[in-house]
Amino acid sequence: MIFFKRHSILLAATLTLLAVAAYEAYWLHGLYTSQRQALTAQISSLLTEAEGVEFAEQLRKSLESDTTVLYTPSPNPTGKVISIGMDTLKGKPKEITVHRIDRHTPEGEAFIAGNFDIRRVDELFTLSLDSIGLPLPHQLRFLRDEQAVDSVCTAGYRPATDDPVIPIVSNLNLGTYEFRSPSFSAHILREMAGVLAVSAGILLTVIAAFVFIDRALRKQRDLERMKNDFTGNITHELKTPIAVAYAASDTLLECGDLGNNPSLREEYLNIIKGQLDKLTGLVEMILSTTLKNRDSLQLDLTDTAIKPLLEEAAAQTRLSAKKPCTTTVSVCPDDLVVRMDRKLMSSVLSTLLDNAVKYSGKQVTIALEARQDGYKTCISIADNGIGIAPRDQIHIFEKFYRVPTGDVHNVKGYGIGLFFAKNIVEKHGGRLTVESTPGKGSTFYIEL
Repeated sequence: MIFFKRHSILLAATLTLLAVAAYEAYWLHGLYTSQRQALTAQISSLLTEAEGVEFAEQLRKSLESDTTVLYTPSPNPTGKVISIGMDTLKGKPKEITVHRIDRHTPEGEAFIAGNFDIRRVDELFTLSLDSIGLPLPHQLRFLRDEQAVDSVCTAGYRPATDDPVIPIVSNLNLGTYEFRSPSFSAHILREMAGVLAVSAGILLTVIAAFVFIDRALRKQRDLERMKNDFTGNITHELKTPIAVAYAASDTLLECGDLGNNPSLREEYLNIIKGQLDKLTGLVEMILSTTLKNRDSLQLDLTDTAIKPLLEEAAAQTRLSAKKPCTTTVSVCPDDLVVRMDRKLMSSVLSTLLDNAVKYSGKQVTIALEARQDGYKTCISIADNGIGIAPRDQIHIFEKFYRVPTGDVHNVKGYGIGLFFAKNIVEKHGGRLTVESTPGKGSTFYIEL
């Protein structure tokens, strides 16, 4: 049941695609069949017409001859005189009588067989095909009593046994033609090219629509999951500093004798201030995730010395890391100054350094470098951590995105740290990028 719920859309899409494909296949098969029948009828009509023309030519030759008589087995007073001419050699009138030729008599069959010319029929037939745009290479065979009488082929065409054959009954020559052509089906498909293209386009459009919907739904589900993870993690992170601050303030209120111990009182106040600063950072990070607050974010730009900024961030990282952490700082030139919002940029560095510590092995080495590159300042943070797969590198700056490790995240996080860092850098008119190799570490570049 759970399987069908999770894959209901995929199942519905598959069934729909199969239904559309089946309908199109059925419709196209019907169209192909009707086109084939129409072409068969057209070819049959053209061949019958060519046969009739050839027969008329034979008849005309007979009429023009002095010796040929159109079969008169016996005197027939009902015969019709069709022409009376003068024998120019003998000077005598000549009367030609035409009777209906009975094809079922031996004499009729002898006349038909003796006057039939399949090559002339094919010549006329080929001209008719060419005139309507059907230059089909073909073989034309004539059979009588299922025995081949004669055949003719288009030059260069070698008949194959699997070539389509159309049987056409002869109305004049007491037999059957066999029209064989390899291009018969190909011609029909060419005629249907537009319909096939439209059908394929419809099918591809349906597939593309389902792919788009599936991706959108997957993205929506992933976003929902990431938002739930973020809510759970950020709730915990917000509760922790609040609880610590409450505990410290309760201690100050309940222990009146702390007034006699200024150093201890200052320690508790610093704890409260530190937790409030942490809350402030979390709130700023959350607010940065909304477009409205990103656009309204105001930068407090000051000329900031880069080396002290990096050294401070490195020192805080070493103190907060719960594993051996080695950091190095290199700045060229040593007195490099950049105009920036020091507080926000410090948060960016803290985010990148915190990730370097969290996503590493039992110990971590981090190198912070800054250099002047023309009109730009380039800051890099390189670590020897677990690295980031190429497929994830294009997503890590997206809101709520966390590199998946199955259904479990070994490291707690919000999924908005890098999103926040990228927005702050871009607000400064800069760019935040990453280079990473799984198993070897990552390097983040800040260009300002």
